[in-house]
Amino acid sequence: MEKRMKPRCPGKTAWPELVGKDGNRAAVIIEKENKHVTAIVLKYATPVPRDLRCDRVWVWVDENNVVIDIPRVR
Repeated sequence: MEKRMKPRCPGKTAWPELVGKDGNRAAVIIEKENKHVTAIVLKYATPVPRDLRCDRVWVWVDENNVVIDIPRVR
């Protein structure tokens, strides 16, 4: 059986330093640091597609718009 490998996405793919920061500001930083992605700010537990796309970063925030999980290419 052939094992599928995750595609290698260009540029930075994770931003652990943004946990605890404002979600909108985090999105601006992410898009500045990796021109290949669009950062999408979402309230935690919002349903999203589960496919991997090298051009998308989910920015999960709480009710105060604070980043609560490491933003990463997903």
